[in-house]
Amino acid sequence: RAARGSVAPPPPLRRPRRCERTLRARARHTQGAQWCTQARALPVCTAGGAALSGTALWAALALCSAAGSTLAQRSSFGRALSAPVATMLSGAVLVNAGSAAIGAASLVDPTELRALQSALVASATPLLLLGADLRSIVRGAGRLVPAFAMGAAGAAGGALLGVWLLGASLTGALDSLAGKGVEDAAGLSAALAAKNIGGGFNFVAVADSAGVSSTVVALGLAADNLGALLYFPAVNFWLAWREGARECASARDSAPESSPGSTGSDEIDAEGLTASLALSLAIVAFVGALGVGSSTIVAASAATVALATVAPRALQPLQAPGMALARVMLGLFFASAGISGGRIAGLDPHTLLPVALLLTVIYAAHLVAIAAAREVFGISALDAALCSNAAVGGPATAAALATARGADATPGVLLGNLGNATATFIALALLPALRGVLS
Repeated sequence: RAARGSVAPPPPLRRPRRCERTLRARARHTQGAQWCTQARALPVCTAGGAALSGTALWAALALCSAAGSTLAQRSSFGRALSAPVATMLSGAVLVNAGSAAIGAASLVDPTELRALQSALVASATPLLLLGADLRSIVRGAGRLVPAFAMGAAGAAGGALLGVWLLGASLTGALDSLAGKGVEDAAGLSAALAAKNIGGGFNFVAVADSAGVSSTVVALGLAADNLGALLYFPAVNFWLAWREGARECASARDSAPESSPGSTGSDEIDAEGLTASLALSLAIVAFVGALGVGSSTIVAASAATVALATVAPRALQPLQAPGMALARVMLGLFFASAGISGGRIAGLDPHTLLPVALLLTVIYAAHLVAIAAAREVFGISALDAALCSNAAVGGPATAAALATARGADATPGVLLGNLGNATATFIALALLPALRGVLS
C-alpha cells in the first residue's frame, strides 16, 4: 500500500504473448543468417578461394609425405624416383585432382604455404647438423678431405660455368614459370651446387634463403633426382671397370638426401624428440633475435655446427631423434613443393631442357675435378668414387658404396657430413657471383 502523500507507481506494461513470440522468431532468424554468412566465409570449395588452409593443409602435407615414403619403400617405381620425388609427385597429383574436382582457382594460399615452408626449413636445419663435429670429420677422413674439397669446388665452378653458358635460355625458361627469371635462375643454380656438395636439405636451405619460387624448386629437385638415376650407376660401373671387378653394387638404393646421423640401433624416445626439437627451435629463435634477417638459416647452421664441434658428447644422444624429426619436416616440405609446383608435368619440354643442361655441366665439372684430385693426391679409384658419392649423394650413398666394395664406410660418411655442414655456406657465397653473371 502506498504511503500517505506519495504517488503509486504505474503498473508495468505487459507485451502481448504474440509479440514476444514474434521477437524470438526474428532473433532466431537473425542468428541463423549470421551463422550462414560465417559458414560461407569458411575456406570451402568456392571458386577463387583456397580450399586447404590451417589444419586441413597440414593434413594434406602429411598424407602426401606418407604416400611418397610408402611408394619409395614398397615399389620399384618409387625406389627409382626416391622418396622426395615420390612425395612431390603425390603432392602434384593432389593439387591437380583437387583443383579439378572442386573447381577452385587455387587449392592453397601461396602466402600461407611459403610461410609454412620457411618454418619447416628453419626448424629442420639445426636437427640435421647435430652430428656435424668438424674435428671428428677431419680426424676420420683427413686424407680424403682435399679430394672432396676439389670435387665440391668443381660443382660450384660447374654452376658458374653453366649459368655463363646457358644464361639467356635458363632465365627465359624460368621466367615463364614464375616471372622471376634472373632471381630464380641464380637461386636454382646455387641450390643445385649445394645439393651436389652436401645433400637435399642444403638444396632446400639455399632455395629458401634465395627466395626461389616453389614451382622452380619442384622442377629443380625432380631434375636433379632423375639425373642422379644416371649418375650413380655410371660412377659405379666406372669404378668396377677401374678396379677390374665384375660389377659394383648400386649405391642408389639409399636416398641421396639422407644423412646417417645415428644408426637404427639408437633409441628414439619421446624425451629425445622433445629435447632435440627444443634445442633446434631455441637456436633458430636465438639467431633470429640477433637481427640476421633473411640469413636465419645460415646463422642457425653456423651456430649448430659450432655447438656440435665444441660439445659433441652432449649432443650425441639427440642426433638420432633429431634426424627422425628432420626427416618428418623435410617430408612435409617436399609435399608442399609438389603441391605448389604440381603443374610442372604439363610444361613445354623446352622449359625443362635448360635445367637438364645446367645439371649436366655441374656433373661434368665435378667429375673433372675428382679426376684431377685423384692424380694430384694419388688416391685410389675407390677413394675417388667415395669422394664423389659423398658430395653428390651424401653420407648414405657413400656408405652404401663402401660397404658394397668391402671397405670401411666411416670416411665416406664423415665426408658426407662435411658436405652437409658446409654446402649451404658455399652456395650462398656463390649466389652474388651467379647473379652478376646473369645481370
